[in-house]
Amino acid sequence: MKIIFMGNPEFACPSLKAFFNSDHDLVGVISNKPKRMKRSMNKSFTPLGRLAIDLNQNLFSTDNLSDANLQTWAKKLKPDIFIVVAFKILPNTLLKIPKIGAINLHASLLPRYRGAAPIQHALINGDKVTGNSTFFIKSKVDTGKIILQEKILIDDKDNYESLSKKMSTSGAELLLKSLDKINDPSFKALEQNDKKATYAPKIDKSFCKINWNESAQSIHSKVRALSPAPSAFTLLNGKRLKIYDTRLVKDPLKSPSGSITRIDDKILISCFDSQLELISVQYEGKKRMSAIDWIRGISYTSGIRFD
Repeated sequence: MKIIFMGNPEFACPSLKAFFNSDHDLVGVISNKPKRMKRSMNKSFTPLGRLAIDLNQNLFSTDNLSDANLQTWAKKLKPDIFIVVAFKILPNTLLKIPKIGAINLHASLLPRYRGAAPIQHALINGDKVTGNSTFFIKSKVDTGKIILQEKILIDDKDNYESLSKKMSTSGAELLLKSLDKINDPSFKALEQNDKKATYAPKIDKSFCKINWNESAQSIHSKVRALSPAPSAFTLLNGKRLKIYDTRLVKDPLKSPSGSITRIDDKILISCFDSQLELISVQYEGKKRMSAIDWIRGISYTSGIRFD
């Protein structure tokens, strides 16, 4: 098949590599325009854009999918299908171009977790199993007919980064299998059951701040879901402390929520119901480090609490 591939983040890169190394004809790649980096005058392509350049692919960079130049470019390539991974909502004018249509890789077992942040919400909710879905794109987001699905186990040590890598690798294989399915004359895609739909909206920055009056399990799940970025955080004396890794502790609760206790090389934080051990953190203006190294660098006194 003649394919135009669309995507932005690192999550989409294994899929682009898979199609590049396949027997399919990868005729074009679409990704966002390069953006200026913080504290730098240099502009940087998206992870997918950089990969497309490295693979010497026909890349069209745009922030406007309704751009007439993009429409003309895509039509000239005469694609059979669009493959979309972690990208934008496609306008109908673009969806009409490919002969077969457009398919999307979504990081959940649809109709569960429709929306922008399915991996994060699976971790936030403490799920033990998630998965990938491929489906035909239609105008209403994440509602198209299912082509294939594959379950993926969530390890207790998984965070957003590790689970994303696992799912992006598995998803690339699922996309290739999906094209084989589409080519089978006997194949019929499966309608989603809207009554079973749940939603995974984009993570708001305000959600990242830890409320130590919540349960230890809830806070631990939030840390996993937001690590390494955008990262859960708390405040101490008005300074931000990003928290990348925690461990659940069964020791009995002795202090008010948010209290910091140092026991030898362990840094424990009191939550609503029990305690969490801080493992890896980053204090404002500092590099990422172990929690014990962080506590050595501040004026720690027994009984101090996070703001």
